[in-house]
Amino acid sequence: MQYRKKSLMIHPDKVKHDRAEEAFAMLKKAESELNDETRVKFLLSVIEEAKVEALRAHGYKVKTQVVASSEEQEKDEEPTGRRKTVIESATVVDPDQYPFLKTQNGQQSVRAKVKDILIEMELRRRRQLKKEMEAEGAEARKVEEEAKTRKRQREEQKQWEATRDQRVNSWRDFQKKGGRKVKKVKKSGL
Repeated sequence: MQYRKKSLMIHPDKVKHDRAEEAFAMLKKAESELNDETRVKFLLSVIEEAKVEALRAHGYKVKTQVVASSEEQEKDEEPTGRRKTVIESATVVDPDQYPFLKTQNGQQSVRAKVKDILIEMELRRRRQLKKEMEAEGAEARKVEEEAKTRKRQREEQKQWEATRDQRVNSWRDFQKKGGRKVKKVKKSGL
C-alpha cells in the first residue's frame, strides 16, 4: 500500500521533475527487493551486523549467538523422515538491552554502518566480477592465440606443399649434375 502511495507521488507522468524517472526507478527497485524474502533476510542480517559494529565502535561489548533453525523437507526431495537443520551465524541485538540504539546518535551510527557494509559488499562484488572478467579475457586471448597458431601452421603447410615442385626440381637438377658441388676454377689474370 505504501508503495502505491509513494509511486503516485513520484510517478514521472504525474510529476514534472527532471529526476522523477530516476526516483521512480529507485522506488521500483526497492519494492522488488523488499518483496524478495531472501533479500529481506539478507538486509535484516546486514542491519543487525551494523548494530553490532555501531555498539562496538562506541565501547559496548556485544556477544554474537548462533541461531539454529530446522526446515521441513521439500516436496520435490525423497522422504527421509528427517528435518534439515540449518545453522546460521546471526546476531540479534535487543534495543532494550542497549539504550544507545534508541538515541538519535545511535540510529545515525547504525545507518552509517549499514551504508558502509553495503558499500564494502558492493565493492567486493565488483572486484570479484572484474577478476572473473579478466580471467574470461585471459581465456579468450589464449583461445585466440591457439587459433592464430593453428592458422599459421596451416599456412606454413600450404606454403610447404606449394613449393614442393620447386624443391623436387631443385633436387633433380642437383642429381643430374652428378651429385657433387662443382668447384669454380678461378682464372688468374697472368
